[in-house]
Amino acid sequence: MNKTLKRILIISLLIILLLLYLLNASLIIKSIIEYTKLFFTKLFPANFIFFTISTLLIDYGLIELIATYTNFNTAEFYVFFMSIISGFPSGSKYTKELLEKKLLSKESANSLIMASHFPNPLFVLGTVFLVLHNKEICIKIYLAILLSNLIIFILTKKKNKKITFTYKEPVNFASALSSAINKTLKVIVLIYGSSIFFYLVAVIISKYFILSTYSYILLNGLFDLTKGVAVLSLSNNLLKKALLAIFFISFGGISIHMQVKSIIAGSKIKYKNFLKGRIIATVLALIIFLILYNI
Repeated sequence: MNKTLKRILIISLLIILLLLYLLNASLIIKSIIEYTKLFFTKLFPANFIFFTISTLLIDYGLIELIATYTNFNTAEFYVFFMSIISGFPSGSKYTKELLEKKLLSKESANSLIMASHFPNPLFVLGTVFLVLHNKEICIKIYLAILLSNLIIFILTKKKNKKITFTYKEPVNFASALSSAINKTLKVIVLIYGSSIFFYLVAVIISKYFILSTYSYILLNGLFDLTKGVAVLSLSNNLLKKALLAIFFISFGGISIHMQVKSIIAGSKIKYKNFLKGRIIATVLALIIFLILYNI
């Protein structure tokens, strides 16, 4: 698409959204308050502490320290493991940070971005459980997403170039903590802002179009997975709810994709690799879940 035409299209859509928001001011304010409550009660508590501690571990040289004494490059496994614990979009965050610190090669970073998209365990066993009310199904959902990414990680793993580590004395802990909190809050503000932006788009579409139950669920999930999971309660079919939850979580929703694009902007990591990984992982996760579901 011509750049000028693309710019005109985006400007036109933004103006239309602005006018619709003004015409529905009370609905928009109510929706922002509703989503803010959802975000700060479900996502913020889990993300803040994990993001902060993982950033401290990177800044304190955990990878260099282990590699120095074991002659083993742990960078790729660190990203994969910490992404599992922290949840999305931490995979892109850690991958970019380690690439900038020259602890990952460009090739390794671009393969990792395909396989480091995980929901926070607390999100699946907490938020998703509150919707499905079935712990066994939630565990199978989490295992399906975990295994799908693990398969991609194994199949796309690149041989990381040999890196010589120089162990550095850790900085003052107070300074490191302050820096980690600042980095974490920047990412969380990005997550909150992009999520609420696309959620409001879904709110406006729902306002002006008559949607069936599943169309409404799909609309919310495609724009923002958190809200998509929350409205799964409108369905009474457990299997359909589980499959939709996997689709929303594994693919990520438009807001997650925009967060990743923003995080990796200016780096040598390509967004198309993340998109390719999400498509493959979603298909694999759905197949794995159906196998587990019937066991």
